Amino acid sequence: MYESDEILAEAERLSERIKALDTVKEYHQVESQIHNNKNLEQRMKELKKNQKQSVNLQNYGKTQALQASEDKIEHIEQDINVLPIVDEFRASQAEANDLLQMMIHTMSDRLNNHKD
Repeated sequence: MYESDEILAEAERLSERIKALDTVKEYHQVESQIHNNKNLEQRMKELKKNQKQSVNLQNYGKTQALQASEDKIEHIEQDINVLPIVDEFRASQAEANDLLQMMIHTMSDRLNNHKD
């Protein structure tokens, strides 16, 4: 029987091996590029500001101003979505997520199908 500290140590080793996978490395690399992209950072700040403004306009019942704000949000989102780095980020994020989901599913299957 394993002790919990042995299992945690093995989990740490497995975590390090997962980080070393090309799929995960690529995701982290693209994520870093996203965080260092000043144009994207500015657009995201503008998006968040307009989203907050929309919430306030909605709370005060300012329907025309709300619609104008929502239109601006849609325009900013379109600007963000056409950036190649955003598309690359989404693709690498999906790949990394699929890999992790497969691993979780495999572990769950093995744990639930184990008969003593």
